[in-house]
This record gives sequence, structure tokens and C-alpha cells, in this order.
Amino acid sequence: MIRIEPGAGDRDVTFFRLARTLAGRPLYWSGAYLVGGALVDCGPPVTAPELTRALDGRRVDALLVTHHHEDHMGAAALLGRHRGLVPKIHASGVPRLERGFPQETYRRVAWGRPPRVHAEALGAEEAVGALRFEVIPTPGHSADHVCFFERERGWLFTGDLFLAERLRYLRDDEDLDSLITSLESVARLPLTRVFCAHRGPVRDGPAALRRKAEHLSGLRQSARELLAQGLPEREVTRRAVGPEGFLTWFSLGRFSARNFVKAVARGR
Repeated sequence: MIRIEPGAGDRDVTFFRLARTLAGRPLYWSGAYLVGGALVDCGPPVTAPELTRALDGRRVDALLVTHHHEDHMGAAALLGRHRGLVPKIHASGVPRLERGFPQETYRRVAWGRPPRVHAEALGAEEAVGALRFEVIPTPGHSADHVCFFERERGWLFTGDLFLAERLRYLRDDEDLDSLITSLESVARLPLTRVFCAHRGPVRDGPAALRRKAEHLSGLRQSARELLAQGLPEREVTRRAVGPEGFLTWFSLGRFSARNFVKAVARGR
């Protein structure tokens, strides 16, 4: 499934909302942005043909990828064949795109398995037409995660750094301390707009980033205090984060509320 949406009033930004469907309903939305001639992320493998068709007649000069997860680079191989695009990603993500990376079953179900693809390393800045994207390292969600900042316009493309102000789940391989540091770092930039890869343009984006950083910092402190009291992780999760939900079951615990507490325990 694909939905094409304007960039919330920015004529140079188009958001392609992408998802695999089950019984006509989307499993989990992801997305891609066409910003001038730059495609920022390209969605999952299962929607690669739809995205490629949707880009017909549109100028695309570069493919910039925020990180190696399949819901952000999944159309890269097909776009390479049809448009001659070579994905550019953080240097540590290049071997993951070229040699492949582990995928749990839930990720293959939701997004499909991406083909391997030749990639190039991002520079400190990527110029695409009149746009200048500063490459901001933002590890936490993944070690190779970056955001793209167009300083003249104040636009920040956040990949999976934002997602929501209040997260209910954390991946078991995410680094909570690095995630908070990355959020605090980009929140200090002179931002006007924030564009999330899954949710689209973020309302009141600069302030939303600050609120998320503050929320995660508070959650971390609460978990530390409860763990220091000797409470078990399950009870700390219930008090500091909240109950588990569908994604915990669907991912067999790879996404869970308890992973917040495990991350705090690792960092103590």
C-alpha cells in the first residue's frame, strides 16, 4: 500500500507512506521523503515496486539512507536497477547493505527480506541540487543511524530517531543512553520542521523532540531508582514504563516495554 502526501505545506517535500497490507489493512507504516531531488529513505522491500512506480516522472538525483534497517533501505536495489541510484549510508552501514544483516521472523513478515545492494558512505554533508544536507550521527536506535539536516530551511529528517514522544517499546539491541544523547543533540539545532520516517511531518516538531528526550530521561531515572530498591525487572517495567502489548507478542520480545528496564540495568 502506498499513500502520497504533501510535506505539510512544504512544496519541495513529498511523503510516501508505505506498508504491507493484511486483509486490506496496513501492518506497520513506514515511509520515504522526496526532498527536491533527494530521496530520504525508500521504505521496505515489499513496497519497492509501488514506490518505484510512484516516482515515475519525478526527478530523483540521490538516495540518502538514515540507517540499514529493511524498512528504510528496502527499495534500494530496485531503484538502482530502474533509476541508477546508489544508496548512501553511514560508513558502518555499507557492509550491512552489501553483505546482508540478521532479520527476525516478525521483520520479514512486516517488511520483507531486502536484496543485497552496493552502497557508498555518506560524507559530512550531501549536496543535492540547491539543498545541503548535513549528516548528523544519531546512534541509539542503531549504531549507523544518522539524521539529515538542511540548515537553510531548518528541516530535520529523523529516520527512526523520533517515532513518538512517548515510546511504549524498545528494541532489545537499542542503546537507551545513546538514544537520549542523540535526541538532546538534535534538539539544540536551529530547527523549523521535523520529518519522521514513520509518522510523517511532526506537529510542533522541535518541541516534540525536546519532550521526548525529557520523557526518556525521566523514565531512565525512575527505572534506576526502582532497580536500586531491589525490585524485579517485571515490576520495574510495570511501574516505570507500563504494560506490554501486541508488538511484544508479535516480535517474541524483541520489541518490549521491559527492554527499557534491561537497557537501564545494563548501563548501571
